[in-house]
Amino acid sequence: MNDTIITGNRIILRPITADDTAMILKWRNSDRTVRNFYYRKPVTEEDHAKWLKEKVDKGEVWQYVVILKETDTPIGSVYLQHIDPATLEGETGVFFSEDAPAGQGLATEAVKLLGDEVGFKMLGLLRLNAKVISTNTASRKLHENAGYRLAKEIKGETCTDGEVVDSLYFVREAPVYKCDRDPLIKAKTGKIVKKEEGQFEISVPGSKSITNRALLIAMLAEGESLLKGVLFSDDTESFLSCMESLGIETKIDRKAETVKVKGCAGIIPNTKASLNVGSAGTAARFLTAVLGLTDGGEYRLDSSDQMKKRPMAPLLDSLKELGCEVIYEGEEGFFPFTLKPHGFSKNEVTVDIEKSSQFLSALLIAGPLTKTELSIGIVGTHGLRYVEITRNIMRSFGIETEKCGSADDCASGSQSSCNISYLVKHGTYKAAAYDIEPDASAAAYFYAMSQIKNIPVEIKGLEGSSMQGDIRFPEILRETLASEEPVTVDMGSLSDQALTLAASVIQRKAPTTITGISHIRHQECDRINAIVSNLTKAGIKVTESGDDITIEPGCPKPADIDSFGDHRVAMAFSLLGLSQPGIGILDPCCCSKTFPDYFAYFDEIRKLTKSQQN
Repeated sequence: MNDTIITGNRIILRPITADDTAMILKWRNSDRTVRNFYYRKPVTEEDHAKWLKEKVDKGEVWQYVVILKETDTPIGSVYLQHIDPATLEGETGVFFSEDAPAGQGLATEAVKLLGDEVGFKMLGLLRLNAKVISTNTASRKLHENAGYRLAKEIKGETCTDGEVVDSLYFVREAPVYKCDRDPLIKAKTGKIVKKEEGQFEISVPGSKSITNRALLIAMLAEGESLLKGVLFSDDTESFLSCMESLGIETKIDRKAETVKVKGCAGIIPNTKASLNVGSAGTAARFLTAVLGLTDGGEYRLDSSDQMKKRPMAPLLDSLKELGCEVIYEGEEGFFPFTLKPHGFSKNEVTVDIEKSSQFLSALLIAGPLTKTELSIGIVGTHGLRYVEITRNIMRSFGIETEKCGSADDCASGSQSSCNISYLVKHGTYKAAAYDIEPDASAAAYFYAMSQIKNIPVEIKGLEGSSMQGDIRFPEILRETLASEEPVTVDMGSLSDQALTLAASVIQRKAPTTITGISHIRHQECDRINAIVSNLTKAGIKVTESGDDITIEPGCPKPADIDSFGDHRVAMAFSLLGLSQPGIGILDPCCCSKTFPDYFAYFDEIRKLTKSQQN
């Protein structure tokens, strides 16, 4: 498979040959290489040749010799390995001769060429990663210069000689994803099963909203909890990393999708810590509330640039009202900041949920930390379905809440003013075995595909009794597409799917108006702007009136869709590619926030439905 010569500005990547093996092994076994990598013992030529042949024959490794153009001299070897057809990911690495010219960016150019020309263009991979020992500053700089981002730090990994080191995990995403591409690597997730009568049974990941709520509550509980069906994505990994920084013990089994959490019974082990919540809104709001209402300590919280733009002021104002000191490093009401908690100074508070119901959920979860009952009043007009999810999970871990007031329509998602409050009972969460539901939000994209392509789809393990609001999306979509008249759809109670609906209704014969979505301007991006700009780019007429949008029927034209770094935008607008070749999704790997394998699923179901219809 490694039969292509790749030419860059100053270097050439030539496929490996048998004559290269001895030279590569010399570099591989040099003192400098051994010192900077996890495998700390020499490898024989025979062992290396056997390993390389097996891996190359299986397509798991692509390896090249780096040649400097000016001198036509081989100076090292770059390799792409651990290629996973299910997730469309691979890992890059590099060996360079001790005689190779230093400080000229050759290693950086070689790794970048291998990723761009082989990983992304030839194989159609979505992501490349690299793990670097933290003390290997040269390799760290190389990957940063080659466009990799530091995803996380890993403490205490054991090398082959027994030495324990800290590691840095770097990630680089494909710059563009074309929905009509035909990569050399064939995606097969193992999560899509074709059943009788052409129906597809799809297993989607666990719910992000439920996973992060359950992780936090299990962290605060007394005893060890077992969480099953856990989602592992950027958001949940950020949450787990923060828990580790707080001294919470966990046992993680990603293959089995389980996490065991040894709870702290409401007393955070580390009274001083620095956390980075990434782009996870749940981690940002929930951890802030809990840490801000402990009996003492000092906690610095930072985030991604994306999360720095999202509002935190309503929650932080409520925490200050309850006695927490907040020290801002930049603009007030936004990350980063330091919390200096002093426990609860009062047993009642009001929170503004106009921009996010997560502010209320955060205070509800933290409520049992007080020495008495906590009354939480709310202002603002926001659907409260996610709050009901929070209350249900709290109940599963032994804490009851009471809703006070008569505006029941608030809990069902109405945007009318909510003249209600909540009472949180004092107590300690109790450990539990808890099953996390499959993600109804992730399932919505496949329900939309089902309607667009007229293919029956069943989501395994997701029942109509689900507590997730997005479980209603298939019914709303069916009713909307069935009508031949202009329709208005209030998506306030399941606003994450406003994007999905917008991408689906272009096939209708009449206009569709989507309302109740003003707050989605303040999520990972301005999602109203994302809908309008991307549909317009694809040749679909859209009218924006305040916070409502009206979409005219039409056939999309080829276009590169801007995801704005928002996972929901990337996944929703991939649906345009089902009916129009040439739809490209910029920054597709932003989906790793909640659904890392989405485009592998997309490719597989697109190919399966295409073969079925042929």
